[in-house]
Amino acid sequence: MKRYLVLLVAMVSTIVICATFSFPVSTTPLLTSSFGEFRGTGNRGPHFHMGIDLSTGMRSGVPILAAEDGWLVRVEIDEDDIYGNVVVLYHDDGYKTLYAHLSEFSEKLKLIIDSVVSEFGRKRIVVKFPERTFFFKAGEPVGYSGQTGEAAQPHCHFEIRNIDETICYDPSQFLNIPKPKEARFIVKSLVINSEKYSYREDEVYPFKGDFPKISINAVTEINKNVIGLKSLKMYLNENLVYHIDFSEIPIDEFNNVWSVYTNDSVADGYNYDAWYKLYPDQWGNVIKVDNYAEIGKLPSKILVRIICTDFWNEEFEVRFFLERR
Repeated sequence: MKRYLVLLVAMVSTIVICATFSFPVSTTPLLTSSFGEFRGTGNRGPHFHMGIDLSTGMRSGVPILAAEDGWLVRVEIDEDDIYGNVVVLYHDDGYKTLYAHLSEFSEKLKLIIDSVVSEFGRKRIVVKFPERTFFFKAGEPVGYSGQTGEAAQPHCHFEIRNIDETICYDPSQFLNIPKPKEARFIVKSLVINSEKYSYREDEVYPFKGDFPKISINAVTEINKNVIGLKSLKMYLNENLVYHIDFSEIPIDEFNNVWSVYTNDSVADGYNYDAWYKLYPDQWGNVIKVDNYAEIGKLPSKILVRIICTDFWNEEFEVRFFLERR
């Protein structure tokens, strides 16, 4: 049973505008997971990764910093929920930021947190704060890294939301995180009408029927870690037929991963294999273009180009041919 301690609920309506945030971890900027990645396990079922993960060197106790001046909206005390211990800040430029998996909260909140935990325990408590009561300056610790919730290793999970918390935005649009020199784009495999293939540029692959169902397992590989993509555009004979874009994801589509990923996608700890579907299957807000119904019957041989955009806005072309057999 969930238990909530509510100090004050404030309703705020704000127009979203552009902003730039500072890095929320007191270590060298290093991305370990990107926005929109597939997550297949946990208390809330398969879902989108609604923020980014930032390395703390697998260490707990690293200061997690306010990304911008703001005031405290709420803390969530819960070691078992998907997010674990959480801090949420309100910023006057039209955004909220969320910091998750914390081992401890800021020292300035210690008396309040200790009092609440002493009375209610740590099962699950959401403490909402009066508007503009607790302020944090950019770079001030809001808490400390940990692995509360569903975190395989200590790190910082960071989200950027709109004011009413109905939309999550890709933090790559707000943060400057250098691309590691060892990062490389790779295509792990293609699936065409349920048949899996290794990718080779300009290779000819067979397909049957009127329209090919293409999915691709492509990532940015950094050492032994993999990072998901920001955007995929697929062209058939130079006609744009499908576009997936992870600039933002509505909160109510948290579990709508099957609109983008195939049912055999896996994300279990360090085992990550997720295929992006580049054909209409079910609707989702991250699907920006679906022109399959407009292209008519395809010829027997087709040039396929998939433009993959990584976290750092670098584009990579995947190019091959399909031949009806």
